[in-house]
Amino acid sequence: MRALLITLLCASLGACALQPISEGDKRYASHDEKIASDTANQLARLYPPARTQFNMVFSAPTSFGTLLAKKLRAKGYALSESRAVEKGGLAMILPQDTFGASFSSKPATDDKTPAQSQPDKTGIELHYAIDHSPAAGFSRITVKIGHALLARAYIGDNGTIAPAGAWTFKE
Repeated sequence: MRALLITLLCASLGACALQPISEGDKRYASHDEKIASDTANQLARLYPPARTQFNMVFSAPTSFGTLLAKKLRAKGYALSESRAVEKGGLAMILPQDTFGASFSSKPATDDKTPAQSQPDKTGIELHYAIDHSPAAGFSRITVKIGHALLARAYIGDNGTIAPAGAWTFKE
């Protein structure tokens, strides 16, 4: 009996650890729409749309990132998109360059060999994190623009959402 209880306990704990990652909760689609609109409007106040290019890095939920990208493009921003790379194992612990050594490639001296162009890094990197707390009826957006942080909290009630305060901006 004791072995059966231990087996069931281990099986139930394993099931909790193997939950699938969802693309976002559909319950918050209207909340995400309002938050994405507010975020795009605030970014337009801080960074001029026709003169700013963002390099947007998508994180979970990507459905919100797609919505935010659509709103930013509608405002007139140039936007390049990439997916966030999850670091795991030793990559999280060790820095990329442990010994501080840097190596440069040997320059091509032959005229027949074309030079490889590096990707254009003129845009400002933009990351986002959105949190929904269904128990408290609370949502929060945090946007990292380069080294600056932009954040705002929202209170949800009966399917509607309203800002809980002003935007915070830290450079």
